[in-house]
Amino acid sequence: MGFLDFFTSNGDPHKPIDKIKRRLMDQYRQSHERYEAIDELVKIGTSLALEAMLERFALRVSGPTVDEEEKQYCYTQIAKWGDGARPSLEKFIATKNAIYFPLRALRDLAGEEAAVAALLDAIGDCDPGYHEGLDRLREIVSNLRDFQHDKVRDALVALLESRSNEIRFYALDGLSGYPADQVAGYFAARMIDPAESQRVKALAYELALEHQVPLARWQAEIASVMPPSYTFGGEGTLVRA
Repeated sequence: MGFLDFFTSNGDPHKPIDKIKRRLMDQYRQSHERYEAIDELVKIGTSLALEAMLERFALRVSGPTVDEEEKQYCYTQIAKWGDGARPSLEKFIATKNAIYFPLRALRDLAGEEAAVAALLDAIGDCDPGYHEGLDRLREIVSNLRDFQHDKVRDALVALLESRSNEIRFYALDGLSGYPADQVAGYFAARMIDPAESQRVKALAYELALEHQVPLARWQAEIASVMPPSYTFGGEGTLVRA
């Protein structure tokens, strides 16, 4: 499709883009055809074209190498939109799964603060009470772990109260990247809480051991419920028994 055709498709800018998008999102086409579709969307260069291209991140094609290379190519092409890409990226992150590459692109374009804000806004709009919402929250929390930011830390702490074992698991893992003295109380709480799942407790012990989290303040309470494979060493840190 030529550039002129984009403006002469019965006055509807969606039609040529929708046609290209169908080729882009067809997992049974040859890879070079999807690359051609990406290039055509880049040539059109509108926000609608970018939104269509971003949908490629939500598609998985057979062959992990092919899939990853196509997504990496899409990611590099986002820069062609420049600052104009930001609204489309924020819209995608706010409403879709598969946000890893769009989030990287937003971070490249607008900085870490913008990327963090987009993720935190997405959490606020996410309902984990149903399967799709839980999948989306899992995706968001997984990406939150890549940022070291006070607001991210606070969000991860709040997610430790999630009713989902998996979300609490990811949140605790994310908190392990912060200074050990800042997060010690959250690890201790997971270890002591009788209602906590064994999977989350096991992670709490392993991460506390790995990062030498200082637990002296809660040592007596933890010792009463601690698995026999651990004991306390100096300064209230865990060691292998």
